[in-house]
Amino acid sequence: MAQSLSAALCRKPLFEGLAAETCAALLAEGKPRTLPAGHHVFRYGDPVEHVYIVTDGAVQLFRESAEGREVTAEVLIAGDMLGETDVLRPAAARLFNALAVKEARLLEFSAGWLVDAARRNPGFALNLLALLSRRAHIRALEVEHKATMTAPQQVACFFERLCALYGFDPNGFTLPYSKTLIASRLGIELETFSRALARLRPHGLDVKGARVAFVDLPRLERFTCAHCSIAGACAEHEAVKKAVAGKA
Repeated sequence: MAQSLSAALCRKPLFEGLAAETCAALLAEGKPRTLPAGHHVFRYGDPVEHVYIVTDGAVQLFRESAEGREVTAEVLIAGDMLGETDVLRPAAARLFNALAVKEARLLEFSAGWLVDAARRNPGFALNLLALLSRRAHIRALEVEHKATMTAPQQVACFFERLCALYGFDPNGFTLPYSKTLIASRLGIELETFSRALARLRPHGLDVKGARVAFVDLPRLERFTCAHCSIAGACAEHEAVKKAVAGKA
């Protein structure tokens, strides 16, 4: 693995606080894989043999309904781990499909690597627990927002999380995957999602093509955060506010 890639991954939350040599040793056990867009990392029902770290591109985690509709659980990008819940459950077979939605580069580890790495490295284990806790928290918050927010408000909140969790520049960043996938991820019809984007500009969020910019965060906060139970205590919103203030 290239030293620059190893260094970049070691700055991700999963490896935060680990000594550089410890992180490099963990990553060295991974086998690089490249998948063209449209190829599966694994399919529903496959045996659980590996866990992955995405190093580039995007991977959709989804299931299909009885009617053949895709239900997106998550879209994973650089620095995200893929397949860890199947290992930790543990499960005999995959419960989701994982599809490269653009060319994806991954590090592939044996399923046993994850458990062994957590046992040998308490810092890594705590980071893994924090990752799982964060995902559970986000899911619970999204369930709440479905009941308390309009589609534009849900989309604005999602963009804030995306920006904060991946360190994107709130003054202007490029979406890491398609709007169609974002709509699927949020469980919103594509037409509704498109209308939501148009309605967000007067409230301080500008979306042009794949570019997103927070142009008036206080106005957006009044529009969105007032409908959230953790308003004033949202780590992602505070991170975006700090980033905006730092660029001022």
